[in-house]
Amino acid sequence: MLTKNGRLIILVYLITAIWSCLMVYSASYAPAILRYETVSYHFAIRQAFFFGVGLALIFLFASLNSSAFCNKKTMKVAGGITVLLLLLVLVTGSQTNNAQRWIEVSGIVLQPTELVKGLLILVTANFIVIYFRYMDTNRVIYLLASFIFFCALLIIMQPDLGTSFIVIVIFIAQIITSGIPGKQLARLAATFISLTALAATAIYFLYPSFLTTARLGRFAFLDPFNEANLDASYQLRNGYYSIASGGITGRGFGNSIQKLGFLPESHTDFISAVISEELGAPGFLITLALIFFFIWQAFRIALQSQSPFDTSICIGIATWIAIQTSLNLGGVLGLIPLTGVPLPFISYGGTSILSLACCTGFLIAADRRNQKERRIPQ
Repeated sequence: MLTKNGRLIILVYLITAIWSCLMVYSASYAPAILRYETVSYHFAIRQAFFFGVGLALIFLFASLNSSAFCNKKTMKVAGGITVLLLLLVLVTGSQTNNAQRWIEVSGIVLQPTELVKGLLILVTANFIVIYFRYMDTNRVIYLLASFIFFCALLIIMQPDLGTSFIVIVIFIAQIITSGIPGKQLARLAATFISLTALAATAIYFLYPSFLTTARLGRFAFLDPFNEANLDASYQLRNGYYSIASGGITGRGFGNSIQKLGFLPESHTDFISAVISEELGAPGFLITLALIFFFIWQAFRIALQSQSPFDTSICIGIATWIAIQTSLNLGGVLGLIPLTGVPLPFISYGGTSILSLACCTGFLIAADRRNQKERRIPQ
């Protein structure tokens, strides 16, 4: 039985699906024809399909009780699948643009890291709830931190620095809001900073080839119009041209010029630039509002929940969407280096849509449990 707020979440999900499919079609019909030599609506149809499957997943996850997620068996299975996926993509994954982040299953290309984000949120929430009374001991807290950082290291090896950063930030948010003693948090933070500095030093001296021209080129955002940075900043500069040519009101739906071969990844990483070019500030604000709705719902449900498990999961989901949106838009606007992460709910990407749909279903289930607890006489 869906609550009133649950029905609202599904309604906004459907509106977001329509908005995303329209913008993916507009941003991808030229690349679909010119680059991939397929029909103009190829990516839009696939996006609509994944949103449809995602809707089914929402209803499935919304119908499940927390007992289906909160137990040691689930934690171990989720952790095992996480490591298996990350190892599988390193061994058998397909490579695109100097990154090995995808695996192909029966003709369907999946990006495991999109699934891993949700799985690690589940692992962390379970660990915190199950072992909370032992969290004041170093062994337990460092066991969880070591697992998360090991997974982040596997993601870095793809390489995917953006997603590894997202995973660590989500973990930190879940830990900070878990009620763990401040002294333990301080020790964990000090250990993490020390190990990060040590790892960076070791990489610099022992593995200098890690700092490839492509990776260093990400810092071209600091001066994208410098002649020495023109190649490295090509995508960023064309994103600027796209946003600038749209102005306040935009050029009109379907009328983007930069997507016609000038702006790589126009339907994925840089879809916000195409939205700004075609629909101007109103289109960009509508996109932000749709994404913000899910962040707000996740935080609201987390604050109202009496269940530490639901609270931790919802905090993880809210942090995931918020930090990924910040990284994507920050890269497009040239505020930070490009990370290659998609814009949640909007960019083309089946694995991302399905993973976020599962999280949306969990939010609805958590909201239902909140409503039920309020009706129970005290």
